[in-house]
Amino acid sequence: MKAGTIIETSKWKIKVYAPPREHGAPHVHVQSKVSKAQLKVFLETLEVVGNTQFSKRSVKLILKYIHKNYDILMDAWEELHG
Repeated sequence: MKAGTIIETSKWKIKVYAPPREHGAPHVHVQSKVSKAQLKVFLETLEVVGNTQFSKRSVKLILKYIHKNYDILMDAWEELHG
């Protein structure tokens, strides 16, 4: 599997990056397709890391989407990180 965009919707790109750039707990990066908003989310806890320019409503939708697609995203992380 190649690192980068794992899932793309009409609003966001959900990415997983490979080592050595990324390490630590499994997480994804979400980038808006219509603004400069970004978000980092730990997969196992759905914890949002740091500040974001996404609205609270958008964050809730993103977290729900990540939860729904957890298996796909975790499989991508594990394939890249072992």
